[in-house]
Amino acid sequence: MIDLLFFCIFMLMVTHLYFFSTFKHYLAALLSLEAMILVLLIFVLTINFTLIEGLGIYMFVLTLSVCEAAIGLTLLISVVKFKSNDLISNFSLY
Repeated sequence: MIDLLFFCIFMLMVTHLYFFSTFKHYLAALLSLEAMILVLLIFVLTINFTLIEGLGIYMFVLTLSVCEAAIGLTLLISVVKFKSNDLISNFSLY
């Protein structure tokens, strides 16, 4: 059980590093965010089974991940529609 927790923490750090090193495409950033959420779900599920608690926090994190995926996909489609590509370098705030 401890090995799974350490593996989840390691994978969470790897996905964070990949997310912060993604500078080209929105899709790669969204995929790394989804990988973070997947690792977080496995981590929360492991903690819940270890502590014999309810699955309320698991359902909460799962709901937030679905909302994050929907918003991310909507923003990606909007950017591709207006800019014709998903490059982060083409996006400016001013």
